[in-house]
Amino acid sequence: MGNKAQIWVSAILYILVISVVMVLVLNAGVPIIKDLQDKTVFTRAKNTFLTLNQHINEISEEGVGSQRVIPIEIEKGYLELRDGSLKWDMRTDAKILESGQQIELGNLYISSNADVTSRNHAENYTLENNYLRATFHKCEDRETCLFNQTGMIKQLVFKNPESGTESAALNDFEFYFNTSGGNWATSGYSVLEDEGSSLGAARVLFYINNTGASYYSVMEFTLESNRDFMQVKIR
Repeated sequence: MGNKAQIWVSAILYILVISVVMVLVLNAGVPIIKDLQDKTVFTRAKNTFLTLNQHINEISEEGVGSQRVIPIEIEKGYLELRDGSLKWDMRTDAKILESGQQIELGNLYISSNADVTSRNHAENYTLENNYLRATFHKCEDRETCLFNQTGMIKQLVFKNPESGTESAALNDFEFYFNTSGGNWATSGYSVLEDEGSSLGAARVLFYINNTGASYYSVMEFTLESNRDFMQVKIR
């Protein structure tokens, strides 16, 4: 009887050890499996949208009356038509893109943690994310618009996403096209790119005719996702 009891105890301990090992393996393996599944879903969705974009280009080239029936299958996430664009949003812990990264594939924009909203108002443009809101002077008429070193950015507001508090920068924002720092005032026009919400980045461009010729210098203001600063380029 003693030997039989010992055998049963050994068997129970063996089963318990196997169960513990299986639990450890599952706890370690399930997140990896989920990440791999999400990466597969992402790749399939990307290919679907690239195919859809190809069909749209073909239809536009074929002219009035051309049409297609295009099935779209989304395995995970939310698909909606918003701001004139078809947008797909998938929440995942898988590291598919770096935070704030944006990839452009023709008319397809892929971004991670996209929180930029870009709006075209009657008298100004606004670029906004969780940390910063920038208001820009708007003037799109090439014949009448006039800009100077302080006439592009109207206001910068820094936001605390945790407390919800906001603080506005009070100083003028000056930009110069030469090393002398002399004031300037010249004709030009402004353009808002990438209008919409849930964007990886958005830009406001000021075309400045500071040479008096037929070509322009460009002031480019870019706000990216999850950034508390803007990038400014002169080209």
